[in-house]
Amino acid sequence: MDEMLDEKLDEKLALLYHKTAKSYSNSTLGHREIARLEKDELFFDFAPIQSDAITNEADFVAFVTPFFSSILESCGLVFVNSGRYPWLPQSPNLKKNKYLKPSGFATHRGMYHAKPEPEGQVHRPGEFFRFGVAEEELFDCLILFESKLRISDAAFGQVVQYLQNLCPEDSAYAILFDRQSFWLIKSYKTVVCSVQKAKWITKGSKSLFQNFISKNTSPWVAYLTNACIALSVDVVEGDAFLGRGSYGRVFKVIGQDENIFALKILTDFQLFRRERKALIEAEHTGLTIRLVSREYIETIEGWALLMYPVGKPLPRPETREEVRSLFQLLWQLHAKNLVHGDPRVPNVILTEEKALWIDLAELCEACPNLKRRDAEMLTRSIRRLPFRYSLSLALVHSLDSYYQCATQENLDHLAEVVWESVLSAAANLQLLNVRKRPSKKRNHVEPNDVMYVSERLESSAEDTKETEETPIWYNGACSGSAVRHLYAVKKVKLDPDDRTMKKKIYVK
Repeated sequence: MDEMLDEKLDEKLALLYHKTAKSYSNSTLGHREIARLEKDELFFDFAPIQSDAITNEADFVAFVTPFFSSILESCGLVFVNSGRYPWLPQSPNLKKNKYLKPSGFATHRGMYHAKPEPEGQVHRPGEFFRFGVAEEELFDCLILFESKLRISDAAFGQVVQYLQNLCPEDSAYAILFDRQSFWLIKSYKTVVCSVQKAKWITKGSKSLFQNFISKNTSPWVAYLTNACIALSVDVVEGDAFLGRGSYGRVFKVIGQDENIFALKILTDFQLFRRERKALIEAEHTGLTIRLVSREYIETIEGWALLMYPVGKPLPRPETREEVRSLFQLLWQLHAKNLVHGDPRVPNVILTEEKALWIDLAELCEACPNLKRRDAEMLTRSIRRLPFRYSLSLALVHSLDSYYQCATQENLDHLAEVVWESVLSAAANLQLLNVRKRPSKKRNHVEPNDVMYVSERLESSAEDTKETEETPIWYNGACSGSAVRHLYAVKKVKLDPDDRTMKKKIYVK
């Protein structure tokens, strides 16, 4: 009875304006305030109520993006919405419009390619949203996010498919989430090896979520962040990635004076030392990119250099003049008694219409053997011919001539032979085992149709031999007799009186 009187007395006292919060213990104050707010319907769990009301996945992603961004920021990452853009290949030869579209991903600000905001995007006042796709050469620097209104077997299967294609030879990570829960998924070489499930409202779920991200963030995120801090530069967000090698990656950055530089980070000291030395020795040639300063930054993770100017990748040569220009650029180095060490087409950039060498393997004094090696590497790069394949006799003879007498005339002659070999290869391309098989009812050819093509050299009506079949891709851009023959079905009958090369076409 006394307890009931005390409780009523307390209720009355609480209504008095002179009563202060300090008059109650924390426990009593909290209990009373909760009771009051609930009675007046002023106490509610905002996030779950809002998310439960959402019936569209795009709205849901827009709702949770600020939450993800706040957690990712502590790990040096940003959240990029990518659900409207196909960017993850299902196989190496699939058309881009068939690529997968994960809802989003987490990565460094300098490791994605920005895209314009899609039409119909949900807006939230005061919030900033990033839209873009991942850089294919930086798939190892991502954590995928996939949003569903409800997690199902199909949703999980979709994420497994993402991971199988993201890093098929390494570890990959993804977060599948819906309005009530999230799954933290790890895979190794396409095989899912761990899944952790948790509900958003479970105590400790935020720590679990954050620890998963921090533990599985690529070390390259820290490499880039620390290098930018040490050199007082910042990445050009959304358009920073320039290229990568086995031990290094290059990013476009902007200095405090608004100048644009290329920031190269290497994790192998010997490679770093050789390239830095080569760039210093080549400064006087005007044929290579240059160091902003001979000083360099050493961090726990690796070594960083600032270089300029920043250019665009040189397109692959498609004309005789473009092939000759590449060999001319190589000759300019050799004429100064220097060799590049890795003079491939991707190691040339265009800056203000001027071509420059990059990624110098080791600029050193040229000798006949090293000059020949340079010339062969450029030849194979233009031909896209790995070292495991032999060169034609004409190319070998031209290379040997340059080895014996390294003159511009001999290098120009090599360029001409290379171009002739390119034309010869294009003229003798033979279709084999392309992905799609056309319907027998079709009487036309479409890109990526399956064609089996072989050639016959007719020497007499009785003596015919079929050459070895070679695989190529038909992309719909070919013209001439090859395409005309592709409209045939089954077989082209050879004329015994025609002693020229004929094509025999099989359509399966």
